[in-house]
Amino acid sequence: MNNHQELLAIVPARAGSKGVTRKNIRSLNGTPLFAHTVRSIQNSGIATRLVISTDDEVIKGWAILHGIECIDRPAEFALAESTISEVALHLVTVLGWTGNVGIFQPTSPLRSGNSTANAYETFLASKADSLSSCVRDSHLYWYSEEGILSQATPLFSKRENRQYAKQALFQETGAIQFSTCESLISNRSIVGKNHALFEISTDESEDIDTVSDLRRVQEICDRGLVIFRLTANKTVGSGHLFHCLQLAEQLDHHKILFVLKNCDDFVAELLREQGRDFEIEIELEDLLRSYASFEKKIVVNDILDTERAEILLEKFYGFKVLNIEDLGDGAKYADLVVNALYHQTSASPDSKTLSGPRYATLRPEFHDLPSKNIAIRASRLLVTFGGTDPAKLTHRVSRVASQIPDLQITAILGIGAEDILPIEGVTIRRNVKNMALEMHSSDLVITAAGRTVFEAAATGTPVLSIAQNARESTHSHLDIESGVVFLGIGEEISDLEIKSAIERLIENTALRVELSNKIVQLVDTKGVQRIANHIETLMKELH
Repeated sequence: MNNHQELLAIVPARAGSKGVTRKNIRSLNGTPLFAHTVRSIQNSGIATRLVISTDDEVIKGWAILHGIECIDRPAEFALAESTISEVALHLVTVLGWTGNVGIFQPTSPLRSGNSTANAYETFLASKADSLSSCVRDSHLYWYSEEGILSQATPLFSKRENRQYAKQALFQETGAIQFSTCESLISNRSIVGKNHALFEISTDESEDIDTVSDLRRVQEICDRGLVIFRLTANKTVGSGHLFHCLQLAEQLDHHKILFVLKNCDDFVAELLREQGRDFEIEIELEDLLRSYASFEKKIVVNDILDTERAEILLEKFYGFKVLNIEDLGDGAKYADLVVNALYHQTSASPDSKTLSGPRYATLRPEFHDLPSKNIAIRASRLLVTFGGTDPAKLTHRVSRVASQIPDLQITAILGIGAEDILPIEGVTIRRNVKNMALEMHSSDLVITAAGRTVFEAAATGTPVLSIAQNARESTHSHLDIESGVVFLGIGEEISDLEIKSAIERLIENTALRVELSNKIVQLVDTKGVQRIANHIETLMKELH
């Protein structure tokens, strides 16, 4: 390597700080702030010589213990108004350096080694005198030379949504700066006459000037990987998919990956539509191995009953494991099991199981709803049996209900449900975007025994429930005390029993008032946040 490629990498870490007391030695994820920058330079592999410039005895001690070269910074270059150009010139002079110079400010701890290496490669290829990192900003800005609002002029040619705007400002950051030694000495500045820019991500450009900045960067450092492993198809329904999507919205500050196990095509289509990353599970071990490098990572299994071997495999690769509605052998090996739909069972220890409607997840549309008014005679009937309706109850119940006079019946088909034949007097709709509005506007909801009951509960609308299968019939919220009239498993009850139950409810105002008062207390809007908080706690245990 000739001297035009050799690099002196400088980390300027003085003792003082204006915005945050003792900023450079503040702990970030258990490591001093300045040390994050040292390690990103080491990871980049570009430094011929790595030097910390400091007047701080604590930083000097850290450097000695870690085998990093440290040069004392004179007091005149350790003032608040001292520039990094002065620090660089001092070191170039003291060391007799003639190669290239890099300055990496410790207040930008999130720049990656990969970005650092790519920036240096860009600098060498550009033949520029200097280069600095920058971040793109597409907001609409106005400028005034004197700082007077009435004199401000726009810095954009036309007004566009910033997501689609072509114009952009590029804000220089202190994360990465390079200069040739000749330019630094002749210009007395780290920025030369022929200056280049290198764009980095918003996260990597984070700069710590205040305590609030430090807290925000800590939140970024706390990010991990959340894998939602789910099963959704015409047999088991789509509830697992929507449950995971709701949790993902609470955990979007982490990297989110959906893993599809035995899923029908509608699952991938919806995830693609929402811009979610997903993979099809082929070999679980191969998938887990490919993500094992994440320090903080958790698998959320929403696949019904798990097996011992798959949970132990997830834990072998360093994942925390949270299972949803799991009554299988794998439950006892998970770190936590959430069973909003079931009573406590012996499948997993009490200390590891969160049971009951407190952990029911509700989409935002079911939050902050007005009180329910109960009609004297119910006339608006809503029939909906989830996303796939495997037992084909929507058509059957709608047909039976249509035999009762003076009813406005709406049948709603979910994302994966088969089409049904037209029924006189029944409005058939598919993929309704706001089920809260539909349920709140109805006098009675007839639905399956799963999570849809919780949605109806949030609206205060009385529910007549029919289970799709034997497993659904074991759910814990299927009783009068919960505000639910449960008829049983669909294939075991007659059309006459369904019709009689509907007639009794539409005529009995007092019963519907009682059911409404009870069911509205079944759930609140905090279930998804409760589960998300437990996921965060599990991930912190990995740090």
